[in-house]
Amino acid sequence: MKALVVYGTRYGTAAEIAAEVAKVLKDENLDVDLVNAKALKNCDISPYDLLVVGSGIKMGKWTKESMNFIKKNKDNLSNKKVALFVSCGAANDEKTISEGQEKYLDKVAIENLTNPPIATGLFGSVYDPNAKSMMIKFVNRFIKKEMEKQGIDTIQRVDYRDWNEIRAWTKNLLRK
Repeated sequence: MKALVVYGTRYGTAAEIAAEVAKVLKDENLDVDLVNAKALKNCDISPYDLLVVGSGIKMGKWTKESMNFIKKNKDNLSNKKVALFVSCGAANDEKTISEGQEKYLDKVAIENLTNPPIATGLFGSVYDPNAKSMMIKFVNRFIKKEMEKQGIDTIQRVDYRDWNEIRAWTKNLLRK
C-alpha cells in the first residue's frame, strides 16, 4: 500500500504531526511520501491508496495550500481512502472539541470531498510564549489568561498534542 501525507503548516505544529503520521505508516510497512503542501504544484495522486491531508488552524482557517490541494484533487480523491487532520486550539479544551470537529473537519469534508473521509483527527496545538508572530502574541494574551486560571505555567511552552492518540489514530487508518 502506498500513502501520501500532505500537510500545511504555519508554525511547524502540523508538520510535526504529519511527520509522526508518516513514521507510523512506514513502521507499518507502507510506502509513504511526506510533502509540505507549499511544495506541491502538480501532484499525481493516482499511485496512492491512502491520502492523509492535514493543516494547522489559524484564525479559524486551514492553510491555503492544504485546502487548495483538496479542492484541486476533489474528483481524484473520490476513489481514494482519505483522512483529514488538524492541529488547533479547539482540541486543547473539552468544551470546544465538538465545535472544532464540526467546524474544521466535518464542514471541510462536506464542502470539499465527494465522499466522507475514512477518519478525521482533531489534535491539540502548542502554546509558545516566545512566539515571534504578532498575531500569535496577540492570541496568546487571551489563551494565557485561561491557562493561568487552570494553574498552567504560562512561562513554559505547552504542547497539547497527545502523541499516543496521534499514533493510535494513524494505525487505525489501516483498518479502514
